[in-house]
Amino acid sequence: MKKLFLTFAIFAIGLVWAQTSYSQFDKLFEAITKPPPKKEQAAEEPQKQDTEQPAEQNGGGGLIGLGESLGVFDKKTSKILKQSVGTLQAFQPIEYEEEKAIGGSLAVEVFNKFGGMYPNPALQEYITLVGQAVAEVSDRPDIEYHFAVLNTENPNAFATPGGYVFVSVGLLRMLQNEAQLAGVLGHEIAHITHKHALQTLQRSKRLSGLSSLTMTAMNKDAGLFDKVINEVSEVIFTRGLDKELEFEADQFGTEYAYRMGYHPRGLKDFLKILGTAESRNSSIFLSTHPGPADRYKKLSQLLEQYNASSPYQLLAVRYKSRTKGKL
Repeated sequence: MKKLFLTFAIFAIGLVWAQTSYSQFDKLFEAITKPPPKKEQAAEEPQKQDTEQPAEQNGGGGLIGLGESLGVFDKKTSKILKQSVGTLQAFQPIEYEEEKAIGGSLAVEVFNKFGGMYPNPALQEYITLVGQAVAEVSDRPDIEYHFAVLNTENPNAFATPGGYVFVSVGLLRMLQNEAQLAGVLGHEIAHITHKHALQTLQRSKRLSGLSSLTMTAMNKDAGLFDKVINEVSEVIFTRGLDKELEFEADQFGTEYAYRMGYHPRGLKDFLKILGTAESRNSSIFLSTHPGPADRYKKLSQLLEQYNASSPYQLLAVRYKSRTKGKL
């Protein structure tokens, strides 16, 4: 009973979030459609000299340089070692300000590619309500999340860094209950909480050699901002994430929905529907993910750790009543 009470309590709070989120979505859209940062003029003050230059800029210092001078390493080996160290230090963690700027720019691209926002405020509020409730019990509840329904029949769902989650009206028409919706949104939220797109970005060979990705760096070099956006866009819409990251998102998305009081089988049941749907060939949600059968199998094994007889809910009646006449 306590779990069910928590579910409805957070659900009620989420309703306020949902209404606020939708009423402010125009402002959000305006904010994220601002042009990319422009290159600024270099400061007139001379740049300070860095007294602690990396070994490769000091003619080979440190242990590698010492090893070379003593004849322990030949020059070829030293060069390989220095390049390896440079790779390990190439990219510092991306902070939230940069993450949100990247995700906001990609959110504009999502709207442009997939029909814009579905014109039904009541449906938008309901999806935001469920999404905010799931995000509240995720591993990263302290950032601002935004949810939007896309006006496209193709069954798709996306997440961009910084807290932006999208689900198409075509996918919503395939769902049978609220637990499935919570599982799908949980999967996308998990991509954000575990920074999957940013992990992929940091490993990108196209951005090798960067010491950091900050707003200052992007303001000074608009081309850098474009390069970052193009790289993440290709990952989300074309190549997809590594399959292990997708499996991880399934695992944590299921867990988030369960924490909120939904039956953990929701996402697994949706994958079965998606795998047999006639429209699956046009779904980026499928084409950029591992096959539904593989994901279904892994989730079936995962669900063995949950109590199958738990009172957690599927909420089919509520889903149908809240979406009736709106899809």
